[in-house]
Amino acid sequence: MKKQGAMDYRTYTLNAKENLLWVLSASAATGLVSWLFYQSLYAMAGQVPLLFLTRRFLCRYRLGKRRQEMLYQFGEMLQMMYASLKAGCSVENAFIQALKEYANLYGEKDIMALEFCNISHRMMLNEPLEQLMEDFAQRSGVEEIVSFSQVFAFAKRSGGDMREIFQGTVKKIRQKAEVEREIATVITAKKTEQRIMDLVPFGILFYVGMTSPEFLAPLYHNPLGVMAMTICLFVYAGAFFLAEKILDIQI
Repeated sequence: MKKQGAMDYRTYTLNAKENLLWVLSASAATGLVSWLFYQSLYAMAGQVPLLFLTRRFLCRYRLGKRRQEMLYQFGEMLQMMYASLKAGCSVENAFIQALKEYANLYGEKDIMALEFCNISHRMMLNEPLEQLMEDFAQRSGVEEIVSFSQVFAFAKRSGGDMREIFQGTVKKIRQKAEVEREIATVITAKKTEQRIMDLVPFGILFYVGMTSPEFLAPLYHNPLGVMAMTICLFVYAGAFFLAEKILDIQI
């Protein structure tokens, strides 16, 4: 496996594919808003700040998903290490055995496989495992991994019960994952309702604009109408982000 560089997982940078998807979707959204709310594509120029806001929102969403994925992967890795420790292996040998099993099961390009492969290479250069784990934990930005690295470092230096530490951490991670799954199941219907409600204002404007254009005519191409539509747009944006925040339940 290739050695993985020291990547900081506390921030998220969109890759080329994600950037292209963002540009296309943001352009389509701003074009739709410009036409429905102002009936002028020139209004897209005034929505440039909104484009950067949606990009930031997308980065935060991707960052949260990656953290959940890393926590699950870390729990799986610790479970494999715990099995090796029960078989009588030392912590270092348990780490190497778990890395092989994990890479065979999830692939060598998995985030945790790449990171732990890097740790394995640095262990061969006589760097302490607890120091390497602490470095990865700080870069991960995941609270459970940081807590584990701190307890692990203390136990490694003072001779604590490693099997108990690994077992307790795995149990805690699995409990959190189970709670997250239960919450996701409960709020799935609410998220679907929210997505539908997000589209309702656009549907109303489109329907009225197509069936009775004279009804909305006073709102377009005049200062007072533009001001009224802008206020409505800001109210809609505020409601959208408030709903997203309400449904974004953190554990």
